[in-house]
Amino acid sequence: MIDFVLPTYNLNLMYAQKLAGDVPEDKMCAQPVAGRVMNHPAFLLGHLTWASDSAAGLLGAQGGHAADWRELFGMGAKPLADRSQYPAKADLVKALEDAHARLSAAVSKATPEMLAQPAPERMRSRFATLGQMIHGLMTAHEATHLGQFSAWRRAIGLPSVF
Repeated sequence: MIDFVLPTYNLNLMYAQKLAGDVPEDKMCAQPVAGRVMNHPAFLLGHLTWASDSAAGLLGAQGGHAADWRELFGMGAKPLADRSQYPAKADLVKALEDAHARLSAAVSKATPEMLAQPAPERMRSRFATLGQMIHGLMTAHEATHLGQFSAWRRAIGLPSVF
């Protein structure tokens, strides 16, 4: 599994770094569309970090932000307009890089038996096994949220990064 997933996961990280690169710190929570709440960069970077750390934890990896960022970035969390509620952009990008490294290492060490375990109950309607769920998080989940980040950039008036 890892031979097919890691190149996409690494591309996602590079894309996230590019998307965040020129976003001014004071715009990280901006809502550029009147009457609409968009997932902004501070939320997206933290959410992707939380998701990767949560997945790594399911494979036995230690550390990361899965527990302490759950309320702010976990499933069901909503983006807040208050910039003071979120870490600095550099800290969010670094946390995402670290979470990617933890999950990549955990998946690389995972046995077929570990990956064949049932997915957590709340995810079983989408993914039967832990391996399928982690594959989805490393690819489709990240790509979906990075697309939101790209759309947010356009709405705020920033150029495409590709």
